[in-house]
Amino acid sequence: MSVQLHDDDVVARLRAGAPGLPAAGPDARLTLAAARRALRRSRGRRALGGVAAVLAAVLGLAAIGPVELPGIGTFTMPFGYDENALPNQGNPPLYPRERMLRDVASLESRALPATQELGVLLYIEEPAAWGRPACRVFTWSQGAYRDRDRECVNPDDPEPPFDPASEAAFARMIDAIDQSHVDIFRIEKGGWGPGTSFHLRDDSWRWNWYYSYVPGTPPDAPAQRTETKLGPRLQVHVTGDWWFTVEPDD
Repeated sequence: MSVQLHDDDVVARLRAGAPGLPAAGPDARLTLAAARRALRRSRGRRALGGVAAVLAAVLGLAAIGPVELPGIGTFTMPFGYDENALPNQGNPPLYPRERMLRDVASLESRALPATQELGVLLYIEEPAAWGRPACRVFTWSQGAYRDRDRECVNPDDPEPPFDPASEAAFARMIDAIDQSHVDIFRIEKGGWGPGTSFHLRDDSWRWNWYYSYVPGTPPDAPAQRTETKLGPRLQVHVTGDWWFTVEPDD
């Protein structure tokens, strides 16, 4: 219950020494220190709340997978997955069969003919990222070439820089891969087993995926699964002379 005092009563009490009130007010230094401690606690709670909110958002986006951003396209969290980039079926994970059939049909009609006509033995195309320049390696019927930027080459790498003919041939390979709509960053003949391998670009830290064109594959060739020190390796016959391989990333 509160009591309302008239102004005259207040003046009279103050003149009488304010009976009933403490003789001195609170210590200013103690009050300031207490206020600062309360402010720090408040900031700490807000910071922890902000971190928790960001973490929840990251985990939520990673769990739901790719997110469509208007005007930008599909955005995939670094620890999430993209249904078109990271297969997520079984152990080891494979693409759905429909996707594999579509990919090999497109590679056979677009990328494979360019590879054969140019006599490509090795093609590597790494785009620029994180302050590092684009790095290219290309071995074809007219020789072996490599970007000589110090970020892309070791001093003992023997390949000369790209000349006009290799630049044109490399550009033709990029165009053929783009037309196939299969995100290939490496092509190698004989380096990853028989035939020519077409390596898929992905964001996985655990697995590598690639298609292989192996002429003479029997139509009833069975899948081949082997256990390695890093995990299972699986080779699946897709169709015709095409295989799909998933293996641990070392």
